[in-house]
Amino acid sequence: MKLPGRRLLAVAAAALLVATSLLAATLLTASPLQLLPLLPCLPAVTAPSGAGYEPSGLAALADAAVYYATTRTVPQQSRAEFALSLAVLRRRAPLRLLVFGLGHDSPLWHALNPGGATVFLEEDPEWYRVVRSQSPHLRAHLVRYRTRLDHADLLLGSYKQFPSCVPGAGGGAEPAVRANAACPLALHDLPPEVYENEWDMLMVDAPKGYFPSAPGRMAAIWTAAAMARARRGEGDTDVFLHDVDRRVERMFAEELLCDRFRVGGTGRLWHFRIPPVSRRANTTTAAGGGERPFCR
Repeated sequence: MKLPGRRLLAVAAAALLVATSLLAATLLTASPLQLLPLLPCLPAVTAPSGAGYEPSGLAALADAAVYYATTRTVPQQSRAEFALSLAVLRRRAPLRLLVFGLGHDSPLWHALNPGGATVFLEEDPEWYRVVRSQSPHLRAHLVRYRTRLDHADLLLGSYKQFPSCVPGAGGGAEPAVRANAACPLALHDLPPEVYENEWDMLMVDAPKGYFPSAPGRMAAIWTAAAMARARRGEGDTDVFLHDVDRRVERMFAEELLCDRFRVGGTGRLWHFRIPPVSRRANTTTAAGGGERPFCR
């Protein structure tokens, strides 16, 4: 006997959900992630009034798996690049994850951090509205950049002339990010929660950096480096930078994130593990610091 069309569709949908849940559970068996929502852990970032947010868990992972199994959209990163970040998430989750950029992969980053807090920063108003309409549960902010890609060389060559941009300048204090308008590379007016929380992992995959008037990723890289240096909590800060095949990303990474802290990479993705300055050995020149103050 042939099932009615609607009933057949419902059965197929239920089967897909079960299969997806089993797939997600299989992915989690290699680590204790499935237990994390049940454990007392770091407090999640609090959502301001009116912002959509829901904690990630197995249901969010299943939703993300269904999305990627049925979409023809190519994600921003390759499978190997995703695997590099997933290894850190498996090791450190639940964690606080700050992602520069919204994309087709944003639901996946949210889902892969069960029990933690994942926040996205996006500079394109139109794209922000598109992604938020498709995924209203994501924790995302619309932000502004002061930089231009065609100013990258000038910024790299002159940032040391601004004391508020340089570690150790002005009495040895670390450069602030919040309210540091004097530093042209500082993202000084982000939402308060970005400054009020320490981020265990940062993913720099935005803003746009492929045409002269685009903001470029110079300020995002400087801000990530400054936040990692100033960390007070336990552990290092894992920083991932995408599109390192491009000249600007590569030269700012070498200047601010530092080769001595690069622990891996694949494809167009580099992985840095940056210790806070309070736990660094005083081996500036020997360790490759030289004239790069962020590498000391």
